[in-house]
Amino acid sequence: MILVDKEIKQRADEIFQEGYCESNVTAISYDLHIQGIISGDELVKKYTLRPGEVVFIKTKEKIKMPLDLMGRIGEKNSRMRQGLVVAGPHYYPGHCTYLYLRVQNITGGTVKIKEGDKIAQIFFEQLTDKPGTDYAHQPNASFNDEEEYRGLARYKDEYEDRMEKLKNVNKDLDEKINNIYTNILTIMGLFVSVFSLVMVNFTNITENNMTKEFIVPMNISLGIVITLFVGLLLIFVNKAKSRGFLIAYIVLLLALLIGLFILL
Repeated sequence: MILVDKEIKQRADEIFQEGYCESNVTAISYDLHIQGIISGDELVKKYTLRPGEVVFIKTKEKIKMPLDLMGRIGEKNSRMRQGLVVAGPHYYPGHCTYLYLRVQNITGGTVKIKEGDKIAQIFFEQLTDKPGTDYAHQPNASFNDEEEYRGLARYKDEYEDRMEKLKNVNKDLDEKINNIYTNILTIMGLFVSVFSLVMVNFTNITENNMTKEFIVPMNISLGIVITLFVGLLLIFVNKAKSRGFLIAYIVLLLALLIGLFILL
């Protein structure tokens, strides 16, 4: 059951600790007003929301929900048509606080808000019974007695842990994408190198230059170039830095250099 105007007026002293004004009572709700807008670490009296921007506002009204009521935030038609989306939590029995509401501009232009503006409404719902543990006595009631804006409060560490995990996932994904690209680059490099080796040999065959004294040093020289090229790709691009790979790579490169030196 939702309280109507005369019931809200009758119970106003129970519900409101500060900011109550009888003229703000409507047929089935109470209009909430801006005390200030959260901007950085300050509470400012006026603010211009850019397209898509989200801010939190503090209301003039401070509530202390009776144990048989729950408060539910609702948007105002005028603000909705203006292009503002206003959201707030449910206020449980025993919840004592100023109301901090999230306001977003979903239009393509700017929207100005200021101290004293009607920003939302609150409905009061009658409960079937009083809860065994009200909000004020819950061990995780992080937003009770919120005189100043607390941001994420105790959820900050949880949020930061979640963001850190997302960063790690994105980092792993970026590394996998980079590995794919570098592997493709390595394969293309090998293909171009082998193709060049084949073409050089084919050209010399057609020109009858295939003498032992010419072709062997030439192929070893090309082999050294290919080994250097592929090694650079694997070591500096593909991050292949295992000790076994580096030893095998150095041995192969030395063997080719020694072979070329002997032939020359």
